[in-house]
Amino acid sequence: MDIRLDETGPFTIAFLTGDFGASDAPAFLETLYGLAAGDNAALIIDLAGVTSIDSSGLSAMVNLVTRARLTQGRVVLVSPSPFISGILNVTHLDKWFEVCESLDVAEERFTTK
Repeated sequence: MDIRLDETGPFTIAFLTGDFGASDAPAFLETLYGLAAGDNAALIIDLAGVTSIDSSGLSAMVNLVTRARLTQGRVVLVSPSPFISGILNVTHLDKWFEVCESLDVAEERFTTK
């Protein structure tokens, strides 16, 4: 999996592409932990390019969001593919994560809250 960061706006956007598996989880957490933690930390994770995810990938996302919430940060997932949406739905994580259908909607949520 590849991670590309856009830090030009009031929040960081992480664009993920490829398969998100056990071998990717450490780099994912290392890259994004600091961006998701702390007062007013704001991170959008764009999942449009993620083709598959396994339990380690899901666990890494749960760990990241938990850290953000414990430190007053915020993480929003954006544009999950139908496959990823199905995984989130089956695991009921779609109710636990903050998920938006598009980047525009996520950006609007950050500016209105």
